Order: sequence, then structure tokens, then C-alpha cells
Amino acid sequence: MDEIIITAAVVLAVIAIIEIVTHFLAINSTSSPPYVTVLPVFSDDELFVMRLEFLMRKGSGRQRVILVDYTADNQQKELCSAFIHTNPDASFIHYTEMKNFFAEIFAFHEKI
Repeated sequence: MDEIIITAAVVLAVIAIIEIVTHFLAINSTSSPPYVTVLPVFSDDELFVMRLEFLMRKGSGRQRVILVDYTADNQQKELCSAFIHTNPDASFIHYTEMKNFFAEIFAFHEKI
């Protein structure tokens, strides 16, 4: 019985080491194209808090997080403000600002 426990512990240790190495190898490279994570904020979104918490946990590799206010209520606005305060790569914008905001991030300009 002890041999099974020791074998399981060794297998779990090897898996943990592989995960750690993979995590450090997955760090942003300078050759990766810019991308953003966008989370729309609607007042009737009952899962908004869960979505925001997921974004807080999933920080690896992202370059920008954009929270877009469509119909955010006061509590959601406070949560978004707290999120951008603790995440320097995050922005909270109104949906009318999206076109100019993304044009600035991706440096494209509309042809007239």
C-alpha cells in the first residue's frame, strides 16, 4: 500500500514540475501580436462578479483587459473601478469610446 502512495506522490510531483516549467515558458514574447480581453458590463448580468473574478485569476499572458460599460449599475462600476485600480493593464470605458480606444491600441487609422 505504501508503494502506491509513494508512486502517486512522485507522479503528482512530476506533473507539478511540468506545470511550473510550462508556466514560465508561456510568458509573453516580444514577437506575439497584441491582443485584448474584453468583458462587456450589463446591469442584468447575474454572472458578472464571477466573470470578473475569473479575469482576476487568469492573468497569464494577457496584454490588456477592457471592461466595456453598456448598462453597468453602481455596484458593477465600483467593482470595475477596483479591478482597474489593482490591474494596471485594465481599462473601463463606455461603449461609445470603443472605436477610438481600439484604434489607439492597435494603431490603425480609418481611411477617409
